[in-house]
Amino acid sequence: MQTVYTWDGESEDYREHLLIIRAAKTPSGDIEYKYALSNAYEDEFELADLVRMQSQRYFIERSFQDAKQEAGISEYQVRGWRAWHHHMVLVMMALHFILSEKILYNNEYPLLSAYDIRDIIIRVYSKKRFSSDEVLDQIRKRHDQRGLEKLNKDSS
Repeated sequence: MQTVYTWDGESEDYREHLLIIRAAKTPSGDIEYKYALSNAYEDEFELADLVRMQSQRYFIERSFQDAKQEAGISEYQVRGWRAWHHHMVLVMMALHFILSEKILYNNEYPLLSAYDIRDIIIRVYSKKRFSSDEVLDQIRKRHDQRGLEKLNKDSS
């Protein structure tokens, strides 16, 4: 952690930031360095806390990806703030449901994704009825494929 100063070339004053550099091992064993600027003050947080917060970025980005792809966060056609807020609340409720299902079934299906849960809902409540065995068989096939993909990435 190091204090650095930035200037945009136009303002009269500079800005003070903390530069956080984090080393992380990649699956292949190489070391990758991650850099981040923080607007926190040096005595405000412990270094471990800042590194932990900076490390959470992947999970936040993944949540936004799930919100876009599976819950429709970007699929709104509204004309006012109230309708936009209503849409966002519905998306957040859907994401809460998806997360609670992932937590509930984590022991049985550790690779359960937002796509899987959305697929279950579509298949169970569609006009063409699928049995629970058919739905679970489809999910198991996808999980087996994901497991193989992960093994291939780890071995390369």
